[in-house]
Amino acid sequence: MISDSEIEDFDAAIKKAGFNPNDFTLTPLEDEPIAPDEAVTGTVTVLRESKTAAVTYSAGYGSTWVADFERDLLVGKFGFP
Repeated sequence: MISDSEIEDFDAAIKKAGFNPNDFTLTPLEDEPIAPDEAVTGTVTVLRESKTAAVTYSAGYGSTWVADFERDLLVGKFGFP
């Protein structure tokens, strides 16, 4: 559900904003498919461990969770570096 390129973009956003990538964890949760050929969807929860700040984003096909995370990171939802 989460691609390698999304993980790379996630790490890059953290570094670009001046945070330590080791301070963040991802917890994906895949939804049960309604039909066998349905696109995979779910959520991903991002936790900044040192601030115990967490936000859950919609993930999967067509999601913008990385961009949403980067916006939240820059406006201080996860604190500051």
